[in-house]
Amino acid sequence: MAVTPQRIAIYRALLEANDHPNPEAIYTRVRSTMPSLSLATIYKTLDALAGLGLVSELPATGNSRRYDANIDLHHHLVCTRCDRVTDYYDPALDRITLPSRPAGFRARRVSVHFHGLCANCANTRAPRRSSRPFRKERHNGQELEGAVRRARS
Repeated sequence: MAVTPQRIAIYRALLEANDHPNPEAIYTRVRSTMPSLSLATIYKTLDALAGLGLVSELPATGNSRRYDANIDLHHHLVCTRCDRVTDYYDPALDRITLPSRPAGFRARRVSVHFHGLCANCANTRAPRRSSRPFRKERHNGQELEGAVRRARS
């Protein structure tokens, strides 16, 4: 990937962010110093950075793609009311393994996302913004909670 001032500015904005921004938020931050930058450039650059492993796209975090430049092994707390995403570190979660190997699948990394209410939203009666309900993922009849219990023991 060619290094351009636009790509550097986008990557820097993501490195400086602690809120796991969506492309539109990055566009707003970078556009103040690069008014000719397009939203399409933001999307293409984020896809390229993700492809290189420099950033990660967060799955299932509200209504918009969110990105994280923190590529250390960590997990996320996702507020279903305000869509805030917070990094969460827990070595026990890092050790989760699949109970079986479905169709030869080899997991390379574990990423756990807890969906619930952040402390601020839990203490207020603000309307819920996220439209994605929480649901337990199942694999071969075993719930994630069982895998977490096994990893912690």
